[in-house]
Amino acid sequence: MSGPELLLDSSIRLWVVLPIVFITFLVGIIRHYVTQLLHSDKKVELETLSDSQVLLRSRILRENGKYIPRQSFVMRKHFFNNIETSFFKKVKRKVVPKNPMTDSSMLTDMMKGNLTNVLPMIVIGGWINWAFSGFVIMKVSFPLTLRFKPMLQRGIDLLFSLFW
Repeated sequence: MSGPELLLDSSIRLWVVLPIVFITFLVGIIRHYVTQLLHSDKKVELETLSDSQVLLRSRILRENGKYIPRQSFVMRKHFFNNIETSFFKKVKRKVVPKNPMTDSSMLTDMMKGNLTNVLPMIVIGGWINWAFSGFVIMKVSFPLTLRFKPMLQRGIDLLFSLFW
């Protein structure tokens, strides 16, 4: 690299990185509470809840069956897995997946989720761009294309090129 060597300030960590981390943390907390405020209660069908509870019970039995007496384990296993009378054999329900394009509540929930995730990132990015324009954060040791150079040197007027 020709020309004078560029010295980077060691206090960048204190005056640039820590405020960015602090603001990002605060925005995450605010986003959490806004998400809770915008949360809508979902209607749960009784059949779906019953099926999920039975699956949970069978999984717990499989994982913790060694801690109960053998006869109790066999009896519970028979309830779930018997060929003729088991719960999973006699209760057959058709699962009809909901189409999010026809259900307005699902569309609203997706929009709320996107709003609470995208909008804070746009605000943080704009704030970082406004507050820290003109700071030299790093020196890239390899050449960049002409499209990346103005993006990385925006707001910095140098007599020589940082990257070439």
